Amino acid sequence: MSPLIKNWFRIALLNLVLATLLGALLRYAFVEEVTWIKFRNVLHGHSHAAMLGWLYLALYALLAAHFLPERADFRWYNRLFWLTEFSVLGMLVAFPIQGYGAASIAFSTLHILLSYAWAWRFWRDTRGEPASWSLRFARAAIVFMIVSTLAIWSIGPILAGGFRSSMFFHLAVQFFLHFQFNGWFIFAALALALRWMEGQGIVLQSKRLRLFFTLLLVSCVLTYALAVAWSKPLPVVFGINGTGVTLQLAALLVFLGLVWPHRATILAPLSGWSRSLMLIAFWSLAGKILIQTAVVIPFIAKAAYTIRNYVIGFIHLVLLGAMSSLIISLALHHGMLTRNNRITRIGLAVFVTGLLGSEALLFLQGTLLWAAVGFLPNYYEAIFAVSALIPVGAALVGLGEIQARGS
Repeated sequence: MSPLIKNWFRIALLNLVLATLLGALLRYAFVEEVTWIKFRNVLHGHSHAAMLGWLYLALYALLAAHFLPERADFRWYNRLFWLTEFSVLGMLVAFPIQGYGAASIAFSTLHILLSYAWAWRFWRDTRGEPASWSLRFARAAIVFMIVSTLAIWSIGPILAGGFRSSMFFHLAVQFFLHFQFNGWFIFAALALALRWMEGQGIVLQSKRLRLFFTLLLVSCVLTYALAVAWSKPLPVVFGINGTGVTLQLAALLVFLGLVWPHRATILAPLSGWSRSLMLIAFWSLAGKILIQTAVVIPFIAKAAYTIRNYVIGFIHLVLLGAMSSLIISLALHHGMLTRNNRITRIGLAVFVTGLLGSEALLFLQGTLLWAAVGFLPNYYEAIFAVSALIPVGAALVGLGEIQARGS
């Protein structure tokens, strides 16, 4: 693995530490009053750092490592990477201070423009590469990333028109989030997973892969209707979402049928935490699809959107459970992270404990609220304690990297 790409990944990991530290601070604000922060502003900083600093740049590194040909100008990609990191650090400072203000919007806009440059160059540099399903998924991911940002350009006029609390603002934000999560992130993850299988010599049936791709693509577009249903709970909107989640479930079943016969071959080269994280990623993705399938029932859909614990739990299931676990698993296997370092292994154990513990508490507390039972004893203290393990674990992984480089 190129030292340049390894360095990119380590910077992305630093962004994960910073993003999760802000997340832990938000949890602590429910334990003790923190008068020196504005909760919503810090929340914006946390979410932007997690999505655009950690996941975006980690995918930047992994997609470059696995798809770009040797003839690509990696110096150009390196300059673009550091410009993108500059925009991320700008958002990390600006959002907690001013929320959506001139500086934070400027840095966010810069990140979008840089992502367009990356998408164009990646597409151009991979144009002459052999056709493969992994590359097709990677390109679909890029298209969804660009499509998601179209909603961002509408937010300025919406805010300027005084419609911040309107349905239009909500739909624009949800459009961005939906096609980031269900389009860009998921398709990129599948591109990397399929590339991994191709590298192992696993041949998946092309017709069934085409069916899987088509089902997932169409379902991604249709399931945006769930966000619309929150503000316009019309039968036709629920019907569109129901069709979308049914197609998504069918896609999962097709995918299971494709990979299940090869499961031993897929997992054989993986060991230790790389194997465990890959399994967590798979079951988190399956859980994400099953949860979205359940919301086809209107009263469950209402609970999914109105109970905040469910919303946060679902977001973290995708960002941490599916995406981060897959990314770290592949990074460990391909040498972007040191596998044989004791501090790294401890860090991964702490990180996974925080991930699983916070998910369990979020969904359990959400279910208790749904059942009108109330709160778990010392819930806020418990959720802060397990959430704090996530940045501690990520920081230990980073410390393990520093130790490994120094030895």
